[in-house]
Amino acid sequence: MAGNRVVIVGRPNVGKSTLFNRVIKRRKAIVEDVPGVTRDSVEALAEWGGKEFLIVDTGGLITESSDEILSKVRKVIEREINRADVILFVVDARSGITPLDEEIANLLMPLKDRVLLVVNKADTDREEEASLEFYALGFEKLFPVSALHGRGVGDLLDEVVKRIESPKAQISYEGTKISFVGRPNVGKSTLVNALLKEERVIVSPVAGTTRDAVEVPFSWKGENFVLIDTAGVRRPSKVEFGIEFFAVGRTIKAIELSDVVCLVLDASEGVTRQDKRLGGLIERRYRACVIVWNKVDLSPWTEEELTAIARKELFFLDFAPVVFTVATRGEGLEDLMNEVNQAYADFTRQHKTSYVNRAVQRIFKEKPHPTKKGREVKVYYAFQEGIKPPTVVIITNDPEWKESYKRFFIKRLRQELKINKAPLKLILRGREG
Repeated sequence: MAGNRVVIVGRPNVGKSTLFNRVIKRRKAIVEDVPGVTRDSVEALAEWGGKEFLIVDTGGLITESSDEILSKVRKVIEREINRADVILFVVDARSGITPLDEEIANLLMPLKDRVLLVVNKADTDREEEASLEFYALGFEKLFPVSALHGRGVGDLLDEVVKRIESPKAQISYEGTKISFVGRPNVGKSTLVNALLKEERVIVSPVAGTTRDAVEVPFSWKGENFVLIDTAGVRRPSKVEFGIEFFAVGRTIKAIELSDVVCLVLDASEGVTRQDKRLGGLIERRYRACVIVWNKVDLSPWTEEELTAIARKELFFLDFAPVVFTVATRGEGLEDLMNEVNQAYADFTRQHKTSYVNRAVQRIFKEKPHPTKKGREVKVYYAFQEGIKPPTVVIITNDPEWKESYKRFFIKRLRQELKINKAPLKLILRGREG
């Protein structure tokens, strides 16, 4: 939980995400001229006038709808406004007051002392003057702004920080960073919600529900984590430029920012080509990984068979432990978190130079590199350069080792260094380098 919490609400397509991005000074929320683009609540730390606050962008609020996703958006917003210190109620200067604006105003009226009415898209003096009609909604503080161009946003933020007591947002985003990646509709968001024990991320059987990468601080048995839920990634040919294009970019970024990536697979379908592509992204970025077979209750295979399938199809993730979950029932979470902790322990394992040198010399003595044009390949010394991932540097007379030997050497070195559930990065350098 964080203090200094500022929540943006409003009907769809009034510019909430544009305002959010303007305040945090970077493009985190996905912005596109389509109603309902933001469905999950997205959070970021912002600063104005020497004070920090957490700003939350919520999905467009539909007050009455049979649509399952939109009803869940409303639940998320109702929870967010009840724990907000300041509520920014965003309306559209060009549309005038709509029936939806009036319904949202009624929803917010019990909290009116916390509400600042933000009349967005007031890009000109005439539109700013016309925005005064919104006083009819019953809120005392009204701010005409153009989130797109920045007009009036400074005055709005001056009022926001007046209402915030502490200069620092009390925020805990420290801990092991875990991302959940996978194809659309494999159950990533359901897993996140099962871990959080609250519907923090909106879940729907409609593929593509989660579009932003959502970061959520979380504790499990006294340890701190940050969960990163990402948009499902489809095959490149299915990704059009627009919302999904940016969501795929966020998935890749989430992998790069993670300590441990949970690759979620659908146990009712097996490993697909896209699952392999995602696994390749994880391997090439040297992230620790847990392979999660979700929906095992619907699988035609046993757990032993699923393990064998994962080992065969995702052979390049041989270090990744395999776990089995039924996210809808909360089954397998204990095993998942235990494996995440063990993978993180290996991902951050550090050894002294003397220990690394002895391990390297043992492996080289056991199986030397094949001679190259009659020339012996020698190892002079080795050391561990860093962690996340564990990185070993070897000084050699020939840094162009054969790929097959490198693969063997890395596998054996992981065994020697007891790095069983994380990747190991090997760097070869000539003596002069």
